[in-house]
Amino acid sequence: MLYLIGFLIFLGAICYAATLFGAPALYVGIGAAAILGIGLMGAARTGSRRAIGDDTATTVINKVD
Repeated sequence: MLYLIGFLIFLGAICYAATLFGAPALYVGIGAAAILGIGLMGAARTGSRRAIGDDTATTVINKVD
């Protein structure tokens, strides 16, 4: 989550700088969407993964006769 917040701040700074340099808003928006997609893929790749044998997320229900 921290990675994504930092990436959004970085993306905002890049978009602001592009508008200061006179880039058209359409190009800034298209570039921001592309960079945001790359950031989301990077955040998903570096996110936490559960082990296959990890039982912390399962619930066991015992049958009572």
